[in-house]
Amino acid sequence: MPQNPYEVRIYKWRPMGDYRYDDPGHPLHTTHSLKYKGFRPYIVAKGIPAVDIQYSFKLDDIGQATVTIPLDGPEEWQPELKKLSGIEPYHYCLGIVRKSEEWDDRQDGYLVWSGIIWNMRMDMSDRTLQMHARDFMSFYETRNHSGVLRREEQIDLIRGQMWGENVNWGINTEYNQLVNTGRKYEWNAQPGEWREIAHDFYDMADDLNGFFLLMDSARANEGQPDEYLRCWLKNTRDRTPQWATGRDGKPLPALRDRVNCEVPEIYFDGTQIATTSYAIGRSGNLPIRRRKDNTLLRREVPVRDVVGRFDRIGDAKTLDSRAETQLAFGNKGIRVPRVITYPSAYQDPQTLNPNLGVKINLEANTGFIDIKEPFVVTENRVRVEGDGTDRCELTLVQESLFKKGKWE
Repeated sequence: MPQNPYEVRIYKWRPMGDYRYDDPGHPLHTTHSLKYKGFRPYIVAKGIPAVDIQYSFKLDDIGQATVTIPLDGPEEWQPELKKLSGIEPYHYCLGIVRKSEEWDDRQDGYLVWSGIIWNMRMDMSDRTLQMHARDFMSFYETRNHSGVLRREEQIDLIRGQMWGENVNWGINTEYNQLVNTGRKYEWNAQPGEWREIAHDFYDMADDLNGFFLLMDSARANEGQPDEYLRCWLKNTRDRTPQWATGRDGKPLPALRDRVNCEVPEIYFDGTQIATTSYAIGRSGNLPIRRRKDNTLLRREVPVRDVVGRFDRIGDAKTLDSRAETQLAFGNKGIRVPRVITYPSAYQDPQTLNPNLGVKINLEANTGFIDIKEPFVVTENRVRVEGDGTDRCELTLVQESLFKKGKWE
C-alpha cells in the first residue's frame, strides 16, 4: 500500500450560464441563462496532503466530512496551498480522493466522498485549516417546496423537484438513474407551509414500502484543468437490503470479531417496542388516523403504543405502511452493534455506504451471546490514520427490522 493513498481536492462553484439572460422574456433565457444552467464545482487545488481526514455516510441522512490540512509544508505543496488563499464556506466544495491500488484500474484514483464546505476553522498555533463539509444533498436542506403534490409513481415527485431545482440557479444534480418503484405517494402541505426538499425525500424513502436513496458523485474530466464534480441521485426499487459487494461485484467478507474487526459494544434498545402502532396524517384540515396491532407480541408483553405523526401524508394506504413500519421496528428490541474494522480491512469504504441499502454478516462470540447473522449498515464513519490506512466504524441493526412481520 502507498504511504498515504488519500489526497484532498478543493473545488469552487463556477456559473454555467450568463446572468444577463435571466429575464424570462429574453430569447436566450432557456438556453444560456445562469438561472437555467446553474453552477458546477470546478477544480481549484489538488494533491493537498491532510493532517486528518474523517468522512461518513448515514442511512436516510446527509453524509459529512472533516478534513484538516497544513497551512505550511514542503516547497512542493506551496503552489497548491496558495490557490486556497481566498477560500470561503459554501463558495467551495471538498473532494476526498483515494489513490488507486493494485486491485483498481483507475490510475488517477477515485472519489470516495465529496460535498459542500459549510464551516472552516483556522488554528494559528498549529498552522492548520479544518474544513467541515456535508454531501451535496445538504444543498436541498436550504431549498423548500409547498403545496399538494400527488403522483401515481412516487419517484416522479423527486424527478419533478429535481427538474425545478436545476432550472433555478441550481447545482445540476442528475436524476436519470432514478428508477420507478411502482408505488404512489403524495405531499400534502397546508397553505403557506414550506418544507425542506431533502427532508421530504428521505422521509419518503424511510418506509417498508419505500426505497434506499443515495446522493452519489464522481469527477468529470479527471486530471484535466477543467475537472469538475458531478452529483446525481439514484435509488433502489424497494427497501430490501442487499449483500454488500466490492468493486469487483463479489460479496464482501463477513465482519469477524478479532479477525478483521473488533466489536467494542452492543447496544440493546427497547424504547421502540410497540404492540399498537398509530400513524396520523392529514387531508386538508382533517386528521387521518390508521392503526395496526401486533396481537402476537401483546401475548408476551404489556400493551405499548407508538404514535407517528405524518402531517404531509393524506393517503390511507401510505399511512398503513407507516404504521406497519413502526410495528416492524417495535416487534422486538433493537440490537445495535458498534463495529470497528481493522486498518484497511475493506479496500473501499464506500462499498459500505448505508444509502446503498447494504447488509453484511457479523460473527461475534461475546461469551454472553453469540452473534452470527446478517446486519444492515446504518452508518459508516471512516477515520484515516496518519499512514493512510483507514478504519470504518460501523453502526448496524438487525435485518429483520426491514421486513414486514406476522402480527396476528
